Amino acid sequence: MVKKIIILISVALVVAVPFIFQHREITLVPLSPDDVIVIITAHNEALRSEYGRGFSAWYRKKTGKTVIVDWRHPGGGRDVARYVDSLFLNNFRFYWEKTLKKPWTQEIRTIFSRLENITEQNATPQEWEVKRAFFESNVGCGIDLLFGGGVFDHKMECAKGYTVPSGFISMHPELFTDDMIPEFFAGERLWEADGRWIGGSLSSFGIIYNMDAVKALGIEHPPETWMDLADPCYIDGVAIVDPTKSSSTLKSYEMLIQQQMQIVFDDEIKMRSPDQDPQEIEALAIRKGWLEGLKLIQKIVANGHYMTDSSAQTVLDVAEGNCPVGIATDFYGRSEKANIASRGADPRFHFVIPRSGCSPSPDPISLYRGAKHKELALEFLEYVLTIPGQSLLAFKVGTPGGPVRTPLCRAPILKTVYDPKFLPYHNDPDVNSYSDAGDFVYREEWTKSVFHALGLIFKMAFLDPEDMLRKAWRSIQNARREGRHWAADEALAVMQDLDMFSYDHVEKEIMREVKNKDYLHAIQYQTKGTNHFREQYEKAHKIAKHR
Repeated sequence: MVKKIIILISVALVVAVPFIFQHREITLVPLSPDDVIVIITAHNEALRSEYGRGFSAWYRKKTGKTVIVDWRHPGGGRDVARYVDSLFLNNFRFYWEKTLKKPWTQEIRTIFSRLENITEQNATPQEWEVKRAFFESNVGCGIDLLFGGGVFDHKMECAKGYTVPSGFISMHPELFTDDMIPEFFAGERLWEADGRWIGGSLSSFGIIYNMDAVKALGIEHPPETWMDLADPCYIDGVAIVDPTKSSSTLKSYEMLIQQQMQIVFDDEIKMRSPDQDPQEIEALAIRKGWLEGLKLIQKIVANGHYMTDSSAQTVLDVAEGNCPVGIATDFYGRSEKANIASRGADPRFHFVIPRSGCSPSPDPISLYRGAKHKELALEFLEYVLTIPGQSLLAFKVGTPGGPVRTPLCRAPILKTVYDPKFLPYHNDPDVNSYSDAGDFVYREEWTKSVFHALGLIFKMAFLDPEDMLRKAWRSIQNARREGRHWAADEALAVMQDLDMFSYDHVEKEIMREVKNKDYLHAIQYQTKGTNHFREQYEKAHKIAKHR
């Protein structure tokens, strides 16, 4: 019996000792806080933790009250949008039936699901009744703020009427100047004039690579441009995030396309005749550059090792050498680089912004219609957009104003944080989004009318027939290695026949499909498009293999 007790005690000690001596960081959460703010975000746990802690401390110092942030994190940007859609739909139905005393029908539901496409000019009387009823109401979703995500996400919430002007800009005009947070930079709008959304940080998109894995392929020079990722030397080596699940990845592809438009425009300007209208040249460059950009994306996907929903997975796989290269946002790339450096490991992992291929885009904050804690939301905005919240983004762990546990490695939008007096605290003092943009200028008008179709195009032409695309691409490269260049050229021309996605056709026809809320029709349309490209890629494969 004594022997058994001794054994049990020994086992208990073995299990307990690691817990007794482990370092613990205790975070005190008030059981009954004075205030609660509800924020939905796609941001990762590290940022949520640091901003939750930082805002609570800042608010207590300012007001003497306790506050907690009730974070809602359903997933990525598209998951956030779907979650909020369901909340607003249910709450508006309750308002429609209980307050307005009107019957709820499937037709009303359909109208509400496409509010962003309804204008007074094109609306039926019933459509306009539904939209006006919602826009004149104070129906909310039980959430106060949308924090982070791309401008596209926030514009969509605005178009649906979900978000409303916060009034913060008029309350703090001193922040919204060229020396603090400019309205425009490198062609990008950093905040909406009426304050429906305000950039809280800046994000850039770029290339991650593992130098050891790149050299193992016999490549001496690392990738520096978007075009480098289309090089056949990276076949089966590019880590890719599915842009239909990630708005930031979709934005990076827009940057890639805009760079192709600019390249074509610059070439055409050099060759233009004296009497040629520059506006005609620009229109030509937009259309030609659009197709060149789609062809470049196609080659990058053809070089893909996989397609994932997780932005973090691409970074980890490149860091570990499972993939030599990938595409990532700057904060994921720089966070992993800092993580590796903190372990004293060999700096094999790198992040680079493509040369002349990207401008910094804002990660905005928006106030939801019917927010129950509007005053507290304005306090959170003040915290995020001033030195206390901005320093969290760039400072090292443990520095004055810096994060407590995890470096966030994000770019502040407030210019003051780049002041030389703060640089010793920066995680990466060489990073400055306002000087790193180079000569790239984003031109919203070039892609505005077709951008929303990019996800559908990607799904039909690159994502769903991905296996056949890669098969065709490999066959083309095999033909070149065997010296059958005529076969490779003919097969490549077939593979890259994307004329059905001409700029004008997308603008007039495919955008109509994007706006169509008939889901059965959408599935049929996508299936038809996917089958078309599967057959096209199979044809390219056969040409490359047998000629």
